[in-house]
Amino acid sequence: MARFLKGIHGAYSGKVGSVIGSSWRGVDYVRSLSKITNKKASEGQIAQRAKFAMAVAFLSPIMDLLNLGYSDKLQGKATGYNKALQYLMNNGGVTGTYPTLEIDYSKIVIAKGSLSNLMAPEWSEPFPQEVALTWAPELNKYNSFADDSVILLMYNKNKNFFSILESSTRAAANLSFTLPASYAGDVLEGWVFTGHRDGVKTSPSFHLGELTIS
Repeated sequence: MARFLKGIHGAYSGKVGSVIGSSWRGVDYVRSLSKITNKKASEGQIAQRAKFAMAVAFLSPIMDLLNLGYSDKLQGKATGYNKALQYLMNNGGVTGTYPTLEIDYSKIVIAKGSLSNLMAPEWSEPFPQEVALTWAPELNKYNSFADDSVILLMYNKNKNFFSILESSTRAAANLSFTLPASYAGDVLEGWVFTGHRDGVKTSPSFHLGELTIS
């Protein structure tokens, strides 16, 4: 894909001959049409396509959150979803041997940016179906502010279901909530990151690990 400058008639959009013109976020691009081939895919290509499909299926439900998580101006023009997908694929986020594949949750990065993430975040279940996320409220005047939002993403592996909570701040040093009784025995994966009041700065995300609900 190539970026091009506008001529006297501006950029174009759509198919012209063997190329397609398009625009995204004010940047114009031109790319060649895909070539049609009857060549059979190799085992390696089939495995790679399966890994890509698994990564897409996992990240697609949280596309809006990923776009927020990568909204920091330092992250460039690509969408947060595309950046998270690229990171997952390039860093061994889908493991195993085809057709037995699985997601490595520790390789998922849902946010990147210039804010500081929480200091020493940990989550636990102090009482049945009660989840508590705690951290040290470390503050400074550069990249760690009292009113930074704390965004927690949870994935229920048993129910294949995502939950997002944004009901605390960095200064509060905790976030607690009650899960439905139907979560008893389920296994959760969690990630946390912070967001600035201006809405365009975020921190890198932190993988909290696995939590089994009693």
